Amino acid sequence: MKDNIEREGWARYLTTFSKRNKSRPTWLQVFGEAGAQSEEQGLPLVGISLEEKGIDAPRVQIMLGGHDAIDPRHLTHMISNVQRVTPQVGTDGRDDAIEFVDKQGEASLLIFKHRA
Repeated sequence: MKDNIEREGWARYLTTFSKRNKSRPTWLQVFGEAGAQSEEQGLPLVGISLEEKGIDAPRVQIMLGGHDAIDPRHLTHMISNVQRVTPQVGTDGRDDAIEFVDKQGEASLLIFKHRA
């Protein structure tokens, strides 16, 4: 299922989405002029926040990584001027991915890696 979230519901949706998917391993891809670029693979989701005021708003921050001594990697990916938020839900009802598109048409796709 792929339906856009209405703009007025972004903050509430992203809060519940973050709680529901916290610590799930991810794969972050960015699609722009240079084509598809992989930003990271395997980092756990910490959370997704929405800033609704200020320059370049609405702005989304995707926070990945952990406070793990074995793997201290972390990444914060920011998307400015977000125009569309589209979750992708699998046939099992679990979140498979979420896509953010900015006003230039560039897309950031956060995919959840399923454990075997």
